[in-house]
Amino acid sequence: MAAPPPADAPAVRPGRPEDAEVAAALLASLAGEHGLDRPLLTAAAWRRQGFGPKRLFEPLIAELGGRPAGIALLTRGYDSQTAQGGVVLEDLYVEPLSRRRGVGRALLAAVARIAKEEGGGWVAWHVRRDNVRAQLFYRSLGAESEPVDLMAVAGEDFDRLTG
Repeated sequence: MAAPPPADAPAVRPGRPEDAEVAAALLASLAGEHGLDRPLLTAAAWRRQGFGPKRLFEPLIAELGGRPAGIALLTRGYDSQTAQGGVVLEDLYVEPLSRRRGVGRALLAAVARIAKEEGGGWVAWHVRRDNVRAQLFYRSLGAESEPVDLMAVAGEDFDRLTG
């Protein structure tokens, strides 16, 4: 049996429906720091979309001293080049007072363990070009930039595409 982490070390656990208000606040802070609109992932959407047999994402919550310090949302993916499944990290956020205390690293390590436990071989995510601090953090973990552009179809264009 593994020893529990030191009291000041981050602990990562699966998100729970009762984390809805905290999760919505953390994700709103993430958006606010990047000058984005408040996300539509409300507490109600968290409960509806993050749990059950048809959940759309898997949530993780990091805690320091028993209080929420960060969040990660992940989904599953597949890479035909490597013929491997993996995990797509949709959101990663550490609240400002908890930064540089191992919370982000603990969340990413937990995401990687999930991928490995499921037979996957990778974790991928996107990062804003202007978020240099995050890029440096990810590179410190061994992440490399891929020569691809993220593209999306949404709103009226999405509706038009669906026919």
